[in-house]
Amino acid sequence: MQFNLIAMEDASFPYRLGTDCAEDIVARLAALAASSYIVVADTTVAALYGLDLTGRIDKEAGPAHLITHQVGEPHKGLATVEALAEQALGHGADRRTVVVALGGGVTGNIAGLMASLLFRGVRLVHVPTTVVAMLDSVLSLKQAVNTTFGKNLVGTFYQPVEVLADTAMLRTLPAREIRSGTGEVIKNALAIRPTMLDELGHSLRADARYDDETLRWFIAESLVAKADVTWDDKHERRSGLVLEYGHTAGHAIEHASRGEVAHGAGVAVGMIIAAEVSRRLGHAEAELVALHRELVAAGGVEPAVPAHVDTALVKNWLTYDNKRGYLDSPSGYTPMVLLSAPGEVMRTGPLPLVPVPLALLEDVVDETAARDAGTVPLP
Repeated sequence: MQFNLIAMEDASFPYRLGTDCAEDIVARLAALAASSYIVVADTTVAALYGLDLTGRIDKEAGPAHLITHQVGEPHKGLATVEALAEQALGHGADRRTVVVALGGGVTGNIAGLMASLLFRGVRLVHVPTTVVAMLDSVLSLKQAVNTTFGKNLVGTFYQPVEVLADTAMLRTLPAREIRSGTGEVIKNALAIRPTMLDELGHSLRADARYDDETLRWFIAESLVAKADVTWDDKHERRSGLVLEYGHTAGHAIEHASRGEVAHGAGVAVGMIIAAEVSRRLGHAEAELVALHRELVAAGGVEPAVPAHVDTALVKNWLTYDNKRGYLDSPSGYTPMVLLSAPGEVMRTGPLPLVPVPLALLEDVVDETAARDAGTVPLP
């Protein structure tokens, strides 16, 4: 497995990436010499990989127990964390237990928050099984769950002791989830590493069929992009806020859809909305909006708020964006990450945020939904 060191201020952890490397993953877990291993997965991933991995760990590393949660964003809440913690304790979890988060971003956040709370913190290992998780969510210390008021509003910062990623686990992903991952890759290219754009434009496939080499390139470039903005900002409250590009409207679309729109797809559309907002505020040219739309469509994501998502709900969730409070924004404004060109982030003082009139943002949401309302998303 290829070794990378993820470093953010005084926090650091190894990220190991390979292909068809299940034996290496188990060996790395065994090296932790845990009293027990609690493998957390959703019910789908449990059937695909959880039972096998838990059995391997139990045989080669030590006592292992698989605990599961229901699939999807609607189950990413404190009630799920509590239920899983009770199960972990019922299996005899103690201070030397290792929690293994096996799955995508939802599972990673649920298991990460649980690990931070059990005995005020037990060791956490991420074994990501989605593109979004491999190149985005496991690279953050943020562990959070949703509330009725919005996404990721309750949580903490907690670092894993290791990330162990196997691109072979991406082979069972539906195209929807692959496209979600490429949405985050596009974000990294547009907001942080525009040097990626030429190769990315040639690599994106609307059918979401990528070989392992391309997937490893997506992940490797994203590791560098995230490191560029978090090496001195482990809590993502300064330069790391750039990673929120597209998330203001993206999270609102995702939440309004009740999880029907995948995270990266919501972010992809959210970036188009952000680019149009920037253009209307006079910060960017029309070519920037066109580039966003071209890349998003090339990745197989419909470049519009999907027709089945109620824009009234999207506009409601905009007011609960998790970036509120960073700026002293006037009433009727919300802070957003905006670009003037690829890699050129607008700033208010040292922060990569700009106060945006909510009325303007809402108009762009409505128009982004209307413009392509007749298009049909790919399966």
